[in-house]
Amino acid sequence: MHKLKLKKYTMDYKNKYKGVRKRKIFVLLLVLMVISLIVGILYLAVVDKASKLLVKNTVFEYIKSLSSKTYNYQKELIMTLKSNVILTIIMWFLGVSLFGSIFEIIFLIVKSFTLGFSISSIIYTFKIKGIYVGLIYLLPSIFNMIIYFILGFFAINFSIYLYKYLFKGVDVSLKRLMKKYLKVLIISLILLIISSLIEVFLVPNVLKLFTKSIF
Repeated sequence: MHKLKLKKYTMDYKNKYKGVRKRKIFVLLLVLMVISLIVGILYLAVVDKASKLLVKNTVFEYIKSLSSKTYNYQKELIMTLKSNVILTIIMWFLGVSLFGSIFEIIFLIVKSFTLGFSISSIIYTFKIKGIYVGLIYLLPSIFNMIIYFILGFFAINFSIYLYKYLFKGVDVSLKRLMKKYLKVLIISLILLIISSLIEVFLVPNVLKLFTKSIF
């Protein structure tokens, strides 16, 4: 009886510990991404005038071409899907590797910084109207960032479990973990397909309506 109680207590403790550890990883990733996003937003303020002018001209011309050119929807969709799917699969496979966690964290930090810099660049270029332009243009990027964050979180956890299983002798059901991890990949790919459809078919057309008064 005492052994059963002790076993139950040990299992409860382990489950509680796993939950706490996962929350810590989740919070740590979220904090790193938010900090990177803020640094990316503020970075434009510290560059010299020549760099700011270059950013402004580049963003202006790019948004102008995006909102005015005739789209080859099929070609754009294939390119966007290819880019998103390859990136997602790479992230997923990094989780299966032992040292993938480091690259996952670096990737999320870089993507967050880039998103922040894109936000500040569009607002700097188009002022108040840039808020609307930025929300429209960056909507798929923000959506993708959320997907990458969730995928990165599960990838890091899987990498940690794999390391403990191979080197610490921790009893882990790799079959169950892999099944769950595959579900994360499938859901991520489905969401990225939706995001790609929005980016190719919706964003350019909506952007045209909002940029008529700018150009």
